Amino acid sequence: MSYQHLPKLDLHCHLDGAVRPETLVALAAEAGLSWPPDAASRCRVAATCRSLPEFLKTFEFFLPALGSRAGLRRAALELCRDMKADGVIYFEARFSPTLWVDAGFAPEEAVEGALEGLRKGEAETGVKSGLILCGIRNFPPERTLVAAKLAYKYRDRGVVGLDIAGDERSPLAAHREGFAEARKLGVPITIHAGEAGPASNVREALEFGATRIGHGVHVVEDPAVLAEAVKRGATFEMCLTSNLMTHSVDQMANHPFAQFLRDGVRVTLNTDDPGVQGSTLTQDFERAEKELGLGKPELKRAVLHAVDAAFASESTRASLRARIEEGWR
Repeated sequence: MSYQHLPKLDLHCHLDGAVRPETLVALAAEAGLSWPPDAASRCRVAATCRSLPEFLKTFEFFLPALGSRAGLRRAALELCRDMKADGVIYFEARFSPTLWVDAGFAPEEAVEGALEGLRKGEAETGVKSGLILCGIRNFPPERTLVAAKLAYKYRDRGVVGLDIAGDERSPLAAHREGFAEARKLGVPITIHAGEAGPASNVREALEFGATRIGHGVHVVEDPAVLAEAVKRGATFEMCLTSNLMTHSVDQMANHPFAQFLRDGVRVTLNTDDPGVQGSTLTQDFERAEKELGLGKPELKRAVLHAVDAAFASESTRASLRARIEEGWR
C-alpha cells in the first residue's frame, strides 16, 4: 500500500540536507559561485558512499551556496511544500546556525531566515514545524554553546530544541558546556549517537540530557545501554534509507527498527537528509513494510511515538494525535 497520503511526522530532518539540488544550483548562481556543470548531481550522495564521513563530504560542496538569510528562508519554505506533498503534518528541521560564521554570516541571521521560511511555509501549506539548532562534534565547542543560547533566545519563535551532529569520532565531552547550558535553560535535547559510533555514545548522550537519540542503531551492541535508554523513556529517531547509505547498517535485514518497534522500544521513522539522499518519508515507510515485514498497525505505532516525542506543546501533540487516529483509521 502507499503511505503517501497517510498523516506522518518527521522528527529527524536536516534542513541543509533537505534542500532540492536545483535550488542549491540557483542559490550558487545568485551568490556568484563558480560551480561545475555536474553541480546538481554533486549535491546528492554518490551511490558509491560507504561511510558517514564520506556521506558528510557532500555537504562540504554545497553548503557555501546556502549561507544567506534568503537562502535558508527559501530552503525552509520549500521543505514545508515537500513535506506537505509527502503527507507529513508536522516536522522538526535541524541545522547548525554557526556553519557560516567564518564567512561573516551571523548565526542569528541564519536562525531568523530559517524561521521566516517555516512560518511562511506553515501559512501556505498548513504543515506545522519546529526548528532544532545543532552543534557539530568536530567544530569548536563554543559554537555548541552559541546554539544552546540561541535555542533559548528563539524558544517562543519556533526553535524547539538543541542537537549535535557530525563525525562521531570527535568526542561529545568537549561540548559539555553547551549541553549544560541547555539543561539549565530548559531547552529539550536530542543527540546524534550510535549512528556510526558505538553504543557507549548513546549512554553518553543520555547522560548529557538527551531525551531523544538520533539514529542509535549501534545501541544493540550493548543490551545494558539499550535497557538504560528504555528505562529513561528515550526515543530513537531512526532513518532507514540514510542508515543504508552511510553503511551504519550493512543491510536492511539487520536494521533494528522493526525489532525495536515490536519490543516496545520508543522508536520513530524519519528521513534525515531527503534532498541529499533523493528520498522521501513515504519511501521509508514502504521500505519498512516491504523489507522489514511491518504492517500498517505497527507503523502507525511508530507515528504515535513521534507524536509523543515531538518537542511541541501538549495542545499541538493532542491535535496531531487526533489527526493520526483519524487518518490511519
